[in-house]
Amino acid sequence: MWGRPLYLERRAGLPDMGVSASGPPPLTGAAVDAIFACDDPKALAELKAYAHSYLGTGGAVVGGLALTAFWAVLGRRGLAAATALGTGAAGLAVMEARRLSRQWEAAADARLAQLGSST
Repeated sequence: MWGRPLYLERRAGLPDMGVSASGPPPLTGAAVDAIFACDDPKALAELKAYAHSYLGTGGAVVGGLALTAFWAVLGRRGLAAATALGTGAAGLAVMEARRLSRQWEAAADARLAQLGSST
């Protein structure tokens, strides 16, 4: 499901965000330092794109809503309620993954802006 981040192949010294459907690790000071030490805008753009890809985890919420509606239409209220609870939990997981990945995106954005202003 999740491939290895492309930006690591560029060997630009960027930190590894990991490969996890549940989201990246929390951004650390060392990771920010490594991002700001990187002079490769292509690697930074790929890091940003990889961080942004965590928005795709929102598909779990869409699927959960559809399944909840499916069970409700069939009159299976217990299954609909259980699916709705699972969808709520998935929504919280998506929000946390996006919160963490947005921190990585913001660091990449700031470094890209800094590189752009120095040219």
